[in-house]
Amino acid sequence: MSGLRKWQQEALDKYLATNPKDFLAVATPGAGKTTFALRIASELLSRRIVERIIVVVPTEHLKVQWAASAARSGIALDPKFTNAKGVVNPSYQGIVVT
Repeated sequence: MSGLRKWQQEALDKYLATNPKDFLAVATPGAGKTTFALRIASELLSRRIVERIIVVVPTEHLKVQWAASAARSGIALDPKFTNAKGVVNPSYQGIVVT
């Protein structure tokens, strides 16, 4: 993944330099928050800092949207995960839940 916007690259650089426990990115709709979050997720997965990604969204539609965006970024997220399943399908790197 490349071609980040200036604010995304600056925020990514800050995140990677400080390795914070928590990080809040605030931007207007359409500014690229999803792209930014997926870039961080990709970095954390590739560096083996994390093994799984959990994305929490407010609606079912956004579960599918996030999974599709993640797939374009090379990250497999299961938008159909439910608590009844109880375990993440090993063919996915994470889940998207409401």
